[in-house]
Amino acid sequence: MANIIEHLRKKVINDLFALNSFHQNWDNAWKDAVRSKILIGTTYDTSKILDLGDSLAEVFGTTNTGRTQSAVSVGGTTWEALVCWYLNLCLINTNVVVIKQKKANVPTPISDALTVMYGASPSNTEADLIVIVFPDENEYSEDIQNLSGADIFENTELFDTRGNFNYLSALNILVDRDANSMDINVIQCKTNWNDNAQIPMLWDMVYNAQSFKNNNISVGINNYSLNSFNSFSYSFATVPTTNPDRINHNSVAVKRVITLSGGNYWGHPTRNNVASSLKEIFNRNLSNGINPNIRTTLLDSLTQIDNEFSYFNLTV
Repeated sequence: MANIIEHLRKKVINDLFALNSFHQNWDNAWKDAVRSKILIGTTYDTSKILDLGDSLAEVFGTTNTGRTQSAVSVGGTTWEALVCWYLNLCLINTNVVVIKQKKANVPTPISDALTVMYGASPSNTEADLIVIVFPDENEYSEDIQNLSGADIFENTELFDTRGNFNYLSALNILVDRDANSMDINVIQCKTNWNDNAQIPMLWDMVYNAQSFKNNNISVGINNYSLNSFNSFSYSFATVPTTNPDRINHNSVAVKRVITLSGGNYWGHPTRNNVASSLKEIFNRNLSNGINPNIRTTLLDSLTQIDNEFSYFNLTV
């Protein structure tokens, strides 16, 4: 079995492969492209896996979805999924999980804290990926089969009659207790930078605003708010589909996201004053859940990728 964090990670990745567009792209092109970049012979390499963040745009580009409205929509969905897949692979055996928005996988206190109310209308649609940095407490490292003995779950049925683990119920209880020692990072993922840069800029402002003069606007419901957590940050991750050589520090799109609380990332190597490689997000926003550091943790996990973590679908 696994602990609750790895159980959640497996659910997230399995849900990605349940998306036809992601699964088809993976089978047709992405799997081979990824394997060619992260293997030395037949051996996984820590640096090459992390450095995949420098070339994730190249991997994404091995399938061309075109520019029709439906193709752009599918492309955006698969880019989110590819970013989610990459980040979670690097984060195996850590206290950090990256979740592609799905109600069944996001603990209720976090979903409630991210909900923005416009009058009586709720909205949190621009939280494409939610990164949860869990604290170093026993319940997160314990095998799920042993959790029933924990005092915090004494009034909770952790397994249904078929033996399925009620992981969201358990997570709701833990997050409610541990929110003030947890970090939350929202990552908005877009394939195009120029058309969408203003969106993360505005959402970052909304989420980090302490108050609103308009009383009809508020962040958080059911007495959960982002102040309930240890820290919150908002990030942007783009391919981008536009020619990156045409983007510089003076570009309007860059200026709109350069000061995001969680950083601005793309699927290319870091370019100073423009965008950071996706691989830089681990040290910048997620280090509280990675012990001792991302390279050591991933190195210690390489031998498990083809067995315990086979759901990443990297094996031939």
